Amino acid sequence: MQRISLLVFLLLSSQCFVVGAMGSLSPEKLTAEDEEHCGFETFSRNIQIAFERSMNEYQSSNSWLISTPFCESLPQSMISTYQSLGLVNVESTPDISGIWQFDFKEEIVFPGSLDEGIQAWYPLSEWIRESRYTPNDPRFSDQWHLENYGQSGSSGEDANLTGAWDIADGTGVLISVVDDGVETDHPDLSPNYKTSLDYDYCGNDNNPNPSNGDSHGTNSAGVAAAIGDNGIGGTGAAMNADLIGIRLIACSLSDTREANALGHSRSEIDISSNSWGPSDDGQTLQGPGPLLLNSLEKNVYEGRDGKGIIITLAGGNGRAEDDNSNYDGYANSRFTIGVAAVTDWGGQSWYSEDGANILIAAPSNGGESGITTTDLNDGYTNSFGGTSSATPLVSGVVALMLDENPDLTWRDVQHILVNSARKNDASDSDWNLNGAGHDINHKYGFGVVDAGLAVHLSTDWVNIDQEMNWSSGQMIVNQQIPDDLNAWTSKTIQVNESISIESVEVVFDADHDYRGDLEIKLTSPSGTESILAESHSDGGNDYNQWIFTSVRHWDEDSEGEWTLSVRDTDSPDTGTWNSWELMMHGTELIKDADGDGLLDNEEGDGGYGTDPYNNDTDGDGLLDGYEIFNSSTNPLSNDSDMDLLDDFVEINLHGTNPMNNDTDGDLITDWDEIYVTFSNTLVFDKDEDMDSWYWFSDCNDTNPNIYPNQTELLNGIDENCNDLIDEGFDAMDTDNDGINDYNEYHIWKTNHLDEDTDMDGLNDGDEAYLYLTNPLVFDNDSDGDGFYWFQDCNDSEERISPDASEQLDGIDNNCNEIIDEGFAELDSDNDGLSDYEEYYLYKTNHLDNDSDKDTLLDGKEVYVFKSDPLVANFDNDTDAYFDFEDCNDSNSEVYPNQEEIWNQIDDDCDMMIDENLTEPLPDPPFILSTSTPLETKTNGNGTTLSVNFTGDESEVRWTIDNTTYYGKTVTINFDEVKVSSWVVCVENRGGSACTQGEISVSEDCVSCPEGNQDDLRGQDANS
Repeated sequence: MQRISLLVFLLLSSQCFVVGAMGSLSPEKLTAEDEEHCGFETFSRNIQIAFERSMNEYQSSNSWLISTPFCESLPQSMISTYQSLGLVNVESTPDISGIWQFDFKEEIVFPGSLDEGIQAWYPLSEWIRESRYTPNDPRFSDQWHLENYGQSGSSGEDANLTGAWDIADGTGVLISVVDDGVETDHPDLSPNYKTSLDYDYCGNDNNPNPSNGDSHGTNSAGVAAAIGDNGIGGTGAAMNADLIGIRLIACSLSDTREANALGHSRSEIDISSNSWGPSDDGQTLQGPGPLLLNSLEKNVYEGRDGKGIIITLAGGNGRAEDDNSNYDGYANSRFTIGVAAVTDWGGQSWYSEDGANILIAAPSNGGESGITTTDLNDGYTNSFGGTSSATPLVSGVVALMLDENPDLTWRDVQHILVNSARKNDASDSDWNLNGAGHDINHKYGFGVVDAGLAVHLSTDWVNIDQEMNWSSGQMIVNQQIPDDLNAWTSKTIQVNESISIESVEVVFDADHDYRGDLEIKLTSPSGTESILAESHSDGGNDYNQWIFTSVRHWDEDSEGEWTLSVRDTDSPDTGTWNSWELMMHGTELIKDADGDGLLDNEEGDGGYGTDPYNNDTDGDGLLDGYEIFNSSTNPLSNDSDMDLLDDFVEINLHGTNPMNNDTDGDLITDWDEIYVTFSNTLVFDKDEDMDSWYWFSDCNDTNPNIYPNQTELLNGIDENCNDLIDEGFDAMDTDNDGINDYNEYHIWKTNHLDEDTDMDGLNDGDEAYLYLTNPLVFDNDSDGDGFYWFQDCNDSEERISPDASEQLDGIDNNCNEIIDEGFAELDSDNDGLSDYEEYYLYKTNHLDNDSDKDTLLDGKEVYVFKSDPLVANFDNDTDAYFDFEDCNDSNSEVYPNQEEIWNQIDDDCDMMIDENLTEPLPDPPFILSTSTPLETKTNGNGTTLSVNFTGDESEVRWTIDNTTYYGKTVTINFDEVKVSSWVVCVENRGGSACTQGEISVSEDCVSCPEGNQDDLRGQDANS
């Protein structure tokens, strides 16, 4: 119960996270409900930071998101201003009021200062998202990640799925696999695949099937939710969960496309599984844009009817490149679950990134074996891995949790994962206890996911309190960072509010020429350190309003001194720490030092006078808070009513009023009733029936004929109050029918004074013990077949009795509890099927050996031809083969054992086409003639050569003066006088043919210089 004055607020989608005074708590509001106010100041702090970060970077784009205070329409003056820069289209965004999309003819660097109504801007550039790299290291028994009994690595190093499957299998939970596509008709995925909800954001259609061999999404889908217990392939973690594919990362991306993909079918999806992210090269610092951030916020605050979509994200595979998951703004978001990978030996996979944002780890490759899962073309692979595989494994476990408890919120799921994780690799030096007693590790988060424990915790999980959010506001530093490995620059903030922490965010801004030199760590009041950035090879400039997230302080108390420390580990590059901001999220933590239900400031001399450090000041076994708010007793006295009974004993043992020494008002004190009269302290003592026995001595104080020592009667009543009913009558048989009087009255309900109660000539004892019939019901032979109902298995049918003959009719005619016996050995129509088989199995006529009149005996149809004996078979093409033998009963040239010919048809019905045949070669070419001149001129008009030939599939090659030309006809320009030789060859697979010749080239004197033409012609003539 909250008893201190704190402002608490729910963080909703598209809300106002006001940057205010240090240490302020401020409510956020949903702008979609406010038609008058919109724009930058109404956005959540994370969306504001996404805009601010972009505005500090030099970028160009032809599409920009523009934040304005205009909710419904833009001023014409603003539009006109930017039309001069090539603005061609303006449209509003559907999810965030006040944000408009400006489209330009060409890419521009947005000039925000041209209009005072422009508050912020963000480029809608396209980029590539990479699927997490699956290391290239060397079906249920192969899936050690689900149950490892020693077949790979170390026994027990798995996600303990077998500990959960007896409780949940994911039924009714929908997992969205956002990836490069999912093979929707894979037999191990398709039974639970929902084609009506999937989408391809690369092709903008409803077909998310992969292309170009993209198998990553199909692999991931199988890990999460491949169908189990179906006799094929392997199983997913949530073997009966529903599944859709969202094709996204097979193409270049934009903030719009990512936001649409992750916000897809928000009202239907329960879990969004994302095995992708920015490049894991150790030099990429990239996070979601404002549209995706808004989509993530809507997912957790509006999805699943307000309980929130659970979003899992691969923590990254860049450890070999010194990458850190905190540099990935997607896995680094508090709205997502960052997942690391461990091997079948239980240690960190060589590629799996460290990070203060890592919540959970899950088995993947990197050890002896990879992950066995679904693959393209209805296939399987045993070499999947990376955090790409660990992530859908966690998604599947979450599906089991939601199956067991659909009321879990997105934050409940994180709490359960934290509290159920298994501590792995126990000797790793990075394991520490945080201030709340949780084991934490930058490599593994809180440990390896344990499906069994997580599902068991989910069963009776009580939803956590509403979310509380705290922000310090931006704190300006403007301090040079010393270029000294041994010099930390630290800034401290005193937090005076108590929040039980879930996640902590640090907004860090610094100018630096080589940001990889910087190490950054956050220290909580309890001394827990979160390493946010490590020294690594990243030559990128600056940390521009970057949000680091840590979950390492889970359940710690926020109150106290928080310290952010930065140091420069290498020279000569230097930088300046500009500012930082601390944001914390969790639930309100009310201080009650002794846990008695009273806040500390309510105890002591200024309050109830109780000891704030002793939860039971008077030592009566009742907490002080309980005495104040529940029992209304004196927390400073152990016996408030002075009846010699402690308050605790009265409340918890006797139920008496600790403030009244005679609770029932019968003038007997509670103590006397308990220890002297042994009566009920809560009931007024009196003698209701006036039989001289008080109620605590009389077993029935409302009947004067019932009291101790009274004579017992056979009537089902304890007249003498000895806790026995009708004692003595079990030794009497007044009517001598073989049943004692007690049993006649209590068990058989017969008349103990009449030996034949139902007057059927049988005494009650014989009916009860010999014939086992009801002695209260007259016994007769209803069908008159000579057998009473208790002998006859059907006393309403004369034909059915113990001595009747058995018939083939599905009835037990002779009452021997066997139906139609003997007909299994009888074949009345000699068709090879017993009468029993014909009647029960094949529904054929057991008196007709050819039930369908197709000349084939029923038995042969069943056992030889495997055809239906109730359906007539035909030879439609009259090729002597029935339709069940012939692969094409409409073509008489196709039948079994037919000779195969080259015709692209399976002539012999062996399911092979043109087998053992070779495609015939074409006829070799033959040159019929050539058309080539013997003489030509150098006149530049071109000389044409051609060839006529026979022969299919032929290629023509000319060689003229050592130059090769192709084609039936070629045209050549000769530029000098000479004798030109030519060869033409025609070739195909059957052979080749060639011929050759020469052309005399002379000069064309039409182009000769004046005065020399005669000479030239003379030379031509003589040539």
